[in-house]
Amino acid sequence: MTEPDCPFCDVKQFEKQLIAEVNGFYIIATLGQVTDGGYILLIPKDHISCLGMLPDNQLPGLFNNIFKASTAISREYFDIPVMMFEHGIVGQTVKHAHLHLLPTTIGITNKICSDFPTAKTEEIKSTTLQALYRTRQEPYLLWRDPNGRAMVCWNPPAPAQYLRTITAEALGRPERANWRTMDPELDKRLGSDTVRRLKPYFQS
Repeated sequence: MTEPDCPFCDVKQFEKQLIAEVNGFYIIATLGQVTDGGYILLIPKDHISCLGMLPDNQLPGLFNNIFKASTAISREYFDIPVMMFEHGIVGQTVKHAHLHLLPTTIGITNKICSDFPTAKTEEIKSTTLQALYRTRQEPYLLWRDPNGRAMVCWNPPAPAQYLRTITAEALGRPERANWRTMDPELDKRLGSDTVRRLKPYFQS
């Protein structure tokens, strides 16, 4: 299932960024490397609006890819923990589900709770995002904090690229927040280096 005008449905649009194609997902180096490399996207091949809509039969592939990608990033980038986040429909610039993974020790939980004090924020413990989404059917922000907790904030009025923006600001690199306006030469160099360094981890 693809959409003709969606950039994440057409592999030709990100061939140079492609790290791997496995278990029904693309793994690519993102445009707008907020960190100095190692920033990737995990994208389902099927055109869905958010990972909350992912069918249960694709969850093993998702979790396997998250584990493998997180391990690769951490090993390749100085054993730094891996942050993970998703704009679940709210704040998206590309209307196709994509999970961000990048090497950093920063936390964003307090910032999100402060910015959206009336939105319900909860830890995902004994269930899955998909099960929660089926019940609520609301836009969300999803992230993993430095302690490894998966967190979700329901229906916040988040602007476009919100999670990228607060991450870039926390890292002291606000000029990298918007992938459309980041220094293109620096971004190309960091993205190419990310592909080169991480691709071997996905080759059989």
